[in-house]
Amino acid sequence: MGAGAEMKRTLKGVLAGLGTMAVLCAPAAAHHGNSRYDLQKTITLTGTVTGFDWGNPHCLVHMDVKGEKGEVQHWTLELASPFTMARAGWSKDSLMNGDMVVAETHPARNGLMLGISSTSHAVMRFVVNGKAIP
Repeated sequence: MGAGAEMKRTLKGVLAGLGTMAVLCAPAAAHHGNSRYDLQKTITLTGTVTGFDWGNPHCLVHMDVKGEKGEVQHWTLELASPFTMARAGWSKDSLMNGDMVVAETHPARNGLMLGISSTSHAVMRFVVNGKAIP
């Protein structure tokens, strides 16, 4: 077998490997998409923590916020993974039920009471009982 045939076979193997990796990695990239949130808009919510889920794949903050008409709105804010949040200075005890919180978030595009408040690179502003979480 000549050098040209050997090179073609190697190239085909590399391309097949890259194609397989692309197919296998696509679901992970889709999972971490933020297209459902309006990343151009930041809102500030003030309310009471009703739950804090410290678990994979993402931490979640549940809070009750008083709406413009005085109605209680139940918001859920998505954060990064516990590992990432711990590196940013958070812990499973950073938020407790009943805590008063002021939180920045990017709201859901569809109007649901959902927001995203952190990525793997940054956490938006959270003030709990008058004290900022790093």
